[in-house]
Amino acid sequence: MNAAHNPAVTRLAHALRPEGGPALGVFLPAGFPNWTAGIDLLHSFAHHGAGVLEVGVPTASPVLDGPAISAAYDQALRQGVRMTHVVSTVRHAAESGTPVVVMSYWSSVSAYGAQRFADDLAAAGAAGAMIPDLPLASMAPWLTAARTAGISTPQFIPRDVSDTDLSRLGAAASGWVYAPAVAAATGYQGALDLTGMQHFTRRLRSHVQHPLVAGVGISTPARARAIAPLVDGVVIGSPIVRPLLEQPGKPGHAQAAAQVRQFTDALRDAAPAPHAR
Repeated sequence: MNAAHNPAVTRLAHALRPEGGPALGVFLPAGFPNWTAGIDLLHSFAHHGAGVLEVGVPTASPVLDGPAISAAYDQALRQGVRMTHVVSTVRHAAESGTPVVVMSYWSSVSAYGAQRFADDLAAAGAAGAMIPDLPLASMAPWLTAARTAGISTPQFIPRDVSDTDLSRLGAAASGWVYAPAVAAATGYQGALDLTGMQHFTRRLRSHVQHPLVAGVGISTPARARAIAPLVDGVVIGSPIVRPLLEQPGKPGHAQAAAQVRQFTDALRDAAPAPHAR
């Protein structure tokens, strides 16, 4: 299936349309806090304003993630989550009508089989999958598998990327490019350099035509509002995962949903993006 014929890809492009303001993407590992609760939460996040749902593939070595998401992955793995649960989670989440994108490290995809992974995600209704640790030199088989299946291949762009690699990553990307707000692991709550982010997003837009989605370090609704004029979407993960770790059961679920609503409201109230396509 060609990506142009995948309705989930069309919904993703619509969610990230610049005239609609920045979309909120909400990340949750598959199988966390458990399989059924995770599915219920994804539907709740869509109901509370998430424009994109990002499902994480649990791994024992989340090299780009901080303590909260690492702990969530560990909890999911200890409960027996496997790739089949990830695919099923995507299928149930896609029933919300909100586009679903999967985030996975390459080791998990390689072990499952790249073409099988892409085909199963497409059949489950996913719009795409991002593999942030896949080196450019090793990317061709995955891009072929994803394009054959008809899903998007968002690309993670490191802050220190060279112009040459930036152009190559832009060419490999579809759906969006992911612009980390800071060069740190997920869950970062330190200072946010908005001037540096302005320079970074301006540089990205000079090389790529895809929507820009920011994440990492956008730990509060106020930060989301401040960064909104620079991007087409904001993805949050740790602010949602923390209350689920700290308050098991309904209190944590309610707090996570409330966080989604607060971030959604912050983006809705943000100044319009000054960039032009």
